[in-house]
Amino acid sequence: MIAQTTVSTSRPHQVLRIGAEAGSRVPVDAIWEGVEGLYGTGLYPAIGLCIRHRGQVILDRTVGHVDNPPGGVPGPMASPETLFSLFSASKILTAVLVHALVEDGLFSLDDPVYRLLPGFERHGKQGILVRHLLNHTAGIPSMPADLDVQRVLDERRVDVELIFDLRPEFEPGTKSAYHPCTSWFLLQEICERRTGQPLRQLACERLLEPLGFEHMNYGVDPADLDRVARHYRTGPPVAPVMRRIFERTIGCDLDLAVEMSNSELFLTETLPMANVCTTGREMTRFLQMLLNGGELDGVRVLRRDTVRRAVAESTKVRLDGTFGFPMRYSLGMMMGGNRFSLFGLTTRGAFGHLGFSNVVVYGDPSRDLAVSFLNTGKPMLAPGMLRWQGILQRIALSVPRR
Repeated sequence: MIAQTTVSTSRPHQVLRIGAEAGSRVPVDAIWEGVEGLYGTGLYPAIGLCIRHRGQVILDRTVGHVDNPPGGVPGPMASPETLFSLFSASKILTAVLVHALVEDGLFSLDDPVYRLLPGFERHGKQGILVRHLLNHTAGIPSMPADLDVQRVLDERRVDVELIFDLRPEFEPGTKSAYHPCTSWFLLQEICERRTGQPLRQLACERLLEPLGFEHMNYGVDPADLDRVARHYRTGPPVAPVMRRIFERTIGCDLDLAVEMSNSELFLTETLPMANVCTTGREMTRFLQMLLNGGELDGVRVLRRDTVRRAVAESTKVRLDGTFGFPMRYSLGMMMGGNRFSLFGLTTRGAFGHLGFSNVVVYGDPSRDLAVSFLNTGKPMLAPGMLRWQGILQRIALSVPRR
């Protein structure tokens, strides 16, 4: 068996923090026992789980440390107020913002991208529509070979001309292949050109501020940097084939990506696909807004038909060209399923997103359930990850469908 890189772990009860929780018939203590077992694998320096059922938070707990490097000295304990990076689950906010601007009439899902971003049509990309960018069928999943990720962070801007120069790998709409970065940089560019506002400001004014969110947005205020949990590579060495997929679609080495994710540049930048920071409680509030059809605490920010369009299945289940396993997508989110699902079995109709590598957040309309399962370990393939999937399955089994 390959030796795993683990983080030092205290006994779970010594580093457990519990937020405000409403009473429930859902066996939350049994679910949390699974989380403590997961923490005991040493793969995750900190774990946060928040579950909202029927609009009430029934579990909001963390275990571990804000900073706990392998072989190092643990830092402060994590708490329900700790801010976690969502990584690719950040796409939920970007996708919902795109749908909000479509609702506002600023552009259409069926607009050809080149009409919104002149120059994008190079190399036969005239047929790519906005909807293709959202549901991972645009055909441009790979990052430009000459794009320097560090330069993107330093300059706080990606050169979209490099993405304009990409050649499509397949005809738009014909296949699914997860686009970790490319299409999301394009969506940011579309939103900012059509509104004249930076994406962070736009998300705040159009969605987050009216709903009273305190922290959730792209990156954090520099004053809050110490509240953000730090991430570390854990688990066995990554197979070369997985490293190549990561480098091709993300644009840098896996270990470098983890290192960069802890940098001030990453944590204060606007990355539409990667660096939304929030608490588990705030994330489930946002998901609850979607479960409610665009309204939260008496404040409506989206029409019901807009939300239905955003969370409805857009592609049938098929083998994903990037991941290599069956996936189905909405216009911006990953969808659950009954036989294969990131959110546990029997979650057809659930919508949400996976984040590098074991962050997962989702809403399940059939259970009136919102789940934010956050962590700071970055294993790519390790035996202990089976416990992670087991927790998601236990949640699905513990909350009956309506």
